[in-house]
Amino acid sequence: MASAAGAAKMERPSEKDRSRRPLFSAGTGSCQFVNRGFYTETIDGELVKYDMARLSCAGSLWRLRGTILSSSSLWLHVILYFLLASMVGVIVGLLVEKPDLLSTTRVREAVNYFCLFVSISVAFHVALAVERWWELRNKLLGELWRATNDLNMILAVHFHTLEHRRLKTLVLRYCLLSFELTFMRARHGKADFDELSRRSLLREDERERLEELEFQPQVVWVWIAGVFHRLAETGKMPSSLLITVYDISTRARGAVGGIFAHLDTQLPFSYLHLISVAVHGNNFAVAAKCGTMAAIAIRNLMSHYPGHGVGASVFAGLHGASMGVGTESIAENVQVLLLQVVQLIFVPIATVGLLEVAGMVSEPFGKGFQDFPRSAYHVWLRDECEAFQTAAEEAPKELSRVADAVETKDSVFVHDVICAV
Repeated sequence: MASAAGAAKMERPSEKDRSRRPLFSAGTGSCQFVNRGFYTETIDGELVKYDMARLSCAGSLWRLRGTILSSSSLWLHVILYFLLASMVGVIVGLLVEKPDLLSTTRVREAVNYFCLFVSISVAFHVALAVERWWELRNKLLGELWRATNDLNMILAVHFHTLEHRRLKTLVLRYCLLSFELTFMRARHGKADFDELSRRSLLREDERERLEELEFQPQVVWVWIAGVFHRLAETGKMPSSLLITVYDISTRARGAVGGIFAHLDTQLPFSYLHLISVAVHGNNFAVAAKCGTMAAIAIRNLMSHYPGHGVGASVFAGLHGASMGVGTESIAENVQVLLLQVVQLIFVPIATVGLLEVAGMVSEPFGKGFQDFPRSAYHVWLRDECEAFQTAAEEAPKELSRVADAVETKDSVFVHDVICAV
């Protein structure tokens, strides 16, 4: 990893890499990482990993980048509710002759009960959104990743010599092509064939055929399965292994299809609309309540300091309460005023912030800080599979000696014979 001052240097392929890591040498993808202290991101600004302990401490209050606190929409809502509370306070202060006679107990109870309902609803909504995010990452994108690894491991073991590297590279390139097409279609709705050709993931004849077809990320897996079908057809792969490969290929195709089904199937419109109405309706009620109680508290402070303006009365009340000067009523009104300000700020931050977080995690294939780091995933997946291939080609000699020394007395124990290629 690089230091916090900058990014890691780009790794350059060596002469040895051209045979051991052909796709890395061809430049199918690259990724540079930047260490920001408590988190690491790609040079494109996509989060890779963070320090949970440091993010969970009180210092997180001062961290804005990548958090919901950097959302301009969130702070615009806070300002909106603050202005609403100010308007309600002015109206109560001007139109109500004796605002201290207003009974705020029932108003507080009604708002608090509604706040409790909204809090439970938002918590359930966020939990549902995070669950969908984890399903997308682990069960769908993760299944595509696992299928690619399994397929290339089997291929590396069955065709374990360097002379078969071209075949293994072809299959891995198609797997990475499907992976990239999935991200492109999820982000932009279409594939960038120029970029794929430039990164040596797609040849011209393949591009011509692929451009004419729909559902391109899934179609590539037909090509992959076709490679193994031809190997079995020519006697270079046993039929039992072909069945396994077909199963892995269908799992991968199903994972790609599941990703798009997941992204195209949003939460029910009426459900999300009701959650939004409940959140913003609650915040309007909280703002009205805070404005009313603040107006009453300010009027009471002004009655204790006749001849002072609003600001001077509040300042005098704050100073008197902090110095222990004045009656119990002054300290109580100062406390009420401060609590309304705190509630007016933090309730919208919590409710609107959680609502926005649920929206952010619902589509994690974008280019934002919180989205899946596409470039890092490509590099990790490619390097894993090329490591499998190299490991099989350069296996320790002890492996062959121990395997050749194994003897079985019962011939029934051997169910199939793998042809050597």
